[in-house]
Amino acid sequence: MPADDRNSEDNLMLLCYDQHRVIDNASMWDRYDVDMLRRIKREHELRIRQLTALRDEDRTAVLRVVGAIRGAGVTVNPQTVAATLLSDSRYPDYSLIGIDELEVDLRQLPGEAETADVYWLAGVAMIKDRLRLLSARIASESVQHISVFAFARIPFLVALGAELDDATPVRIYAKRRGDDEGWGWLPDADAVHFEYAIHRVGTDPQKVAVMFSVSGSIDTDRLPASVGASTTVYEVRPIGVTPNPEVISSQESLDNFASTWRNLLSHIEVDHPGTEAIDAIPAVPITAAVTIGRAPMRNVHPTLRVYDRAADGGYSFALAVTP
Repeated sequence: MPADDRNSEDNLMLLCYDQHRVIDNASMWDRYDVDMLRRIKREHELRIRQLTALRDEDRTAVLRVVGAIRGAGVTVNPQTVAATLLSDSRYPDYSLIGIDELEVDLRQLPGEAETADVYWLAGVAMIKDRLRLLSARIASESVQHISVFAFARIPFLVALGAELDDATPVRIYAKRRGDDEGWGWLPDADAVHFEYAIHRVGTDPQKVAVMFSVSGSIDTDRLPASVGASTTVYEVRPIGVTPNPEVISSQESLDNFASTWRNLLSHIEVDHPGTEAIDAIPAVPITAAVTIGRAPMRNVHPTLRVYDRAADGGYSFALAVTP
C-alpha cells in the first residue's frame, strides 16, 4: 500500500501502545488479520455515529422491574439496558439516578413460595410507591418517554401496566428466551394478529371473564370455581398461530394484541353494562401482561381481577387492578 494511503482516514486505527504491540506482532497476524481489523473499525465507527446522532428528544426514562418467578430471577444491568436502547436509537435518561434508575425489586417479598395474600399486597404497594417519583417527573415534564424492562410474576406486571400513564409514550422491551439472549424485539419476527371470541355465554350479563391464550392455551376445565356457569367467558388468542411463548416477538405484534384487547373492552362496555369487575386469566408473555394492565381507561373500564397460574396447572386469584 502506498505511504499516502496508509495514513488515510479509511486505513487509520488509533490504538494504545500495548494494543499496537499486539496487532503489529507477526505472530498475531493470523488472528488480527486485515478483515478483522476492518470489522473492528467499522463497528466502532458505527457505534460513534449512532451515539453522536442521538438528540435530546431521544432520551428515555428507564423503568426496571425485577422479581422472582417460581424462585428464578433475572437481573437487568445498566450495560444491557444501554445497548438495547442504542439499537432503538435511544439513550437512558439518568435524571432518576440514585434509585437505580427507578428499579422495582420484588425479589425479597415475603410469601413468594406459597403466593400468600401478603405477597401480592406487598408487591403492589411497592410498585405504586416506586412509581410515585416517575409520576412526579412526568407531571413536571422532565420525563417524556419511558422504557420498561420487566421480569416478574404476571399479576404484578398487570398491576405495573395500570400505573403507567397512558398519556406518556411507553416502550416495553421483551426478554428474549434463553440466559444470554438479551432484551429487545427480534428484527425478523412476523407480525401476529389477534382476535377475541365468546367462549361461553353465562346466565348473569354482569359477570365477565377473559382468557388470554397467547403464550399457551388455557384449559377451561381448570378455570377457577369463581368463573362458573353464570359468567360469560371471552378468549383472546392469536390468529392462525398456535399459542406459544414466542408469539409476541415484534412491536407490531404487541400493538395488535393491545388493539384487540381494547376492542374487547369496548365490546364488554356495550354488551355487559354495569359490570364492575372482569376476571382476567392470563397465559401471556411479559410484554402482553403489562399491556393488559395499561389498556383499560381510568374511571371508565371495570376492575381487573387477575389470576395467577398455580403449580398444579389451575388458576387462583392474585390481586385486583383498578384502572
